[in-house]
Amino acid sequence: MNWTDIQQWESAPLQKHATECENKQRLLQAAGDGLAERLGSLVGSSQTVKAAKVALHKRIMAIEKEVNFLISSAEIASEGAQGINEVRANADDAKQLAQSWNMTIDSSGNVSIDAAQVKRLKKAGKNILDVKYMVDTAQERVNAALKRARELVDSLSQKMSALDAGTYDNNVHYSAMNKVRPSLPPAGASAQEVASWWNSLSDKDKQWMIEQHPDVIGNLEGVDYTSRNQANRIMLPRLKKQAKEELDAYIAEHRFSNDPHVALELKRLTGRVKALDEIDETLKMESDGVPRYLMQLDPSGPNILAAVSQNNPDEADHIGVIVPGMTTSVAGNGKDGSILDYDVHATVMRESAEEAAGRGQKVAMVEFFGYDAPQGADVISTSKAHKGADRLAGFLNGIDAAREHGKGDAHITVASHSYGSTTAGIAATQVGDGVIDDLVQFGSPGSGVQDVGEFHVPEGHLYVSAAPYFHDMVQGVGPDDWFGKNPDTMDGYKHLSGDVGPAPSSYRPWDQHSGYFQKDTQANREIGSVIGGNPPS
Repeated sequence: MNWTDIQQWESAPLQKHATECENKQRLLQAAGDGLAERLGSLVGSSQTVKAAKVALHKRIMAIEKEVNFLISSAEIASEGAQGINEVRANADDAKQLAQSWNMTIDSSGNVSIDAAQVKRLKKAGKNILDVKYMVDTAQERVNAALKRARELVDSLSQKMSALDAGTYDNNVHYSAMNKVRPSLPPAGASAQEVASWWNSLSDKDKQWMIEQHPDVIGNLEGVDYTSRNQANRIMLPRLKKQAKEELDAYIAEHRFSNDPHVALELKRLTGRVKALDEIDETLKMESDGVPRYLMQLDPSGPNILAAVSQNNPDEADHIGVIVPGMTTSVAGNGKDGSILDYDVHATVMRESAEEAAGRGQKVAMVEFFGYDAPQGADVISTSKAHKGADRLAGFLNGIDAAREHGKGDAHITVASHSYGSTTAGIAATQVGDGVIDDLVQFGSPGSGVQDVGEFHVPEGHLYVSAAPYFHDMVQGVGPDDWFGKNPDTMDGYKHLSGDVGPAPSSYRPWDQHSGYFQKDTQANREIGSVIGGNPPS
């Protein structure tokens, strides 16, 4: 397998096959369940009844075998589709970089640039270190694509062999006559594999999984958000009770301690209680007539992480994902920046997007608090941006997979602010092909990349909004080597309005840093127009 080979790969046929298998197995499963009921209703010991039972039993066994084969085929095809999307994302990036910088990629995947082209780039003002970085980056993308392609071929070959041998475990174990509960997918299963597994379950089995494993289902990428919302709402009161008990026990145990470590732990535990309260209050905001969906509720780390959507992501035509920046957290900092505060921002952004989308178009607006944003001096590092990008990329892949196996593809926009824009930019280099339709960065200290060709975002679908620098000096402040270049001055971006309202009379370098969320400003309207799929021309 070489570079030329993988250029021919397309995920659409495999995705179509997976969907067809899922549709067929649901129909057969209903038929099998119906025949099993008929078999159970046959009573008597006559030869006719016995013959009917034998015939029905054979037919049911054939259906069970075919259903499990279709479920397994769908899972394998879904893995192939996701793998190809990952391969193509890296391959397309490499080709875009090669085209932008006049590099060559040979059939074996070796990236090169000739001396004459280097000389031309230097004359055009390009730094030789930038040239070397782009060659290295393109080569890394090629290598990543080839490595993933080989891994994918090996994995699919093994699973197809197991399917032929009858030893493949689809974690559903469908049986019409001997009901067996499904098992959770293996750790490390991709969002596409999870989506295929979840959609192969009956409604009763899905409900059983939600009730028995709400902590897992609520955070399992690839599961639909109606189900995840139900699971997470089961977990929320449990986690609130647990967090309060842990805090009370810690206070009782360390009541008279002056140890600074105790004070830090007390602050953390108090923050967890506050975070869960803030989530609860955010969900109550649906009294405004707009339903809230608790898409994520993750207590596994030191801080509570969560994501809430206004309107149902399973059914929306347009999904906007707000990625907040420094000093934000689920609990907030006592002044601003909690998930409840961002519910207000999300309302303003959703209303702008709905106006742009037009009548009949549904918009879901997501408040993504699924990463630990920096709270202080750690803002000078991109460590939390990289960790957050891993989580955000997984979250976005999950939305894409759930929609592909559900209502169909949705228009997904990542609307990222401040440090969150750097986090989102890095995440946009990691998602699969076709996951992010539009990326908007505003008030950005850095794009997360050195060249737009590094993004897994369609060309022409990158947007930046920049308020006047006099009142938003966060923009471009991050060192290029760490934070990426300033999107406001990079090639490849479309520029949205930076009008965030009247400038304050006082001067502080961050007075208008959060003005992008201000209602009825041109900046907010234009960011909303991108989310609503109708950006300014």
